Amino acid sequence: MRELTFTLEFEHGVDPVADTFMEHPELRSDAIASPIRRDRFWRVEQFLGPGAALDAIERCRLDDDAPDGTTAAATCAAERHHERLERSASTLAVYSFGERLHTSNSVVALAARHLDLGHVFQTRRGKNRQQWRLLMCSETNVSTFYDAVDEHLDSGVSLDIGRLGEADHWNFDSVAAVSLSGVERDTLRAAIRHGYYETPREITVGGLAERLSVPQSTVSYRLRRAEEKLVKGYVDQSMLAPTEERAGQRIDS
Repeated sequence: MRELTFTLEFEHGVDPVADTFMEHPELRSDAIASPIRRDRFWRVEQFLGPGAALDAIERCRLDDDAPDGTTAAATCAAERHHERLERSASTLAVYSFGERLHTSNSVVALAARHLDLGHVFQTRRGKNRQQWRLLMCSETNVSTFYDAVDEHLDSGVSLDIGRLGEADHWNFDSVAAVSLSGVERDTLRAAIRHGYYETPREITVGGLAERLSVPQSTVSYRLRRAEEKLVKGYVDQSMLAPTEERAGQRIDS
C-alpha cells in the first residue's frame, strides 16, 4: 500500500466550510472518503467544536446546493446528498454521498478520474488547513492526479505536497475510537476547557456543575464513566499491539 500526503490552505472567502474553520479556530474535523465508481463517492466526517461552529457547518453540509469544501475549482455540477449521523453540543457527524463526479474538479473527483479505484482518503481540518492522506494500491497516474489538482485550484487555495511512499501504518487512535455518549463527551470537553484536569485544578466538580446547569452528582458520574471508558479503551488497544511496540520499539518508520 502506498500513500500520498498533501495539504490545502484556504484564504477567507473561497469556501463557506473553510471560512467556518477560520472563524472558529477551535473547530476540528476528521473524515474518511472513497470513490465507489468513477462518478460516485461516499464520505463520513466528524466535526468537534462549539455549537455555533457546528450550526454553521450543518447549514453548509445539509444544503445539497452548497459548495462541498473539497472542490478545487468553482464550477461543479456534482450532486451531493448529506445526512446527519450524530449531533450533540460539541460533536457533529455527517455522511455524504456524491454522484456525477465527472462534472466536478474536486480533489475526490480528480482522484476517481485519474487513479485506480480502491483508494481511500483520510482528511483532517483545522483553521485554514486541510490535510490529506491518500492510501492507494499503486502509484499509477499519481503525477497526473497531482498535476490536475494543482491545475484546478481555485484562486485563494494553495497546495503543499507532503510525501509519496510506503504506507506502513494506519492513523488509528484507540482513545479517539472509544464510544462515549453525547453527554459524557460534552461533560469531558467542558472539564478540559475549564481546567479541571490542570495541575492544580482550575475548577471543581461543583463549579462544572454550575456552568453546565446540572447536578454535581451527575457531572461526577459522567466524568467517571467517560474516564473509565477511555482508560479501558486505551489499555485494551495497547494489549493488542505487537510485543516490540509494547516494549517501546517503533514498528512504523
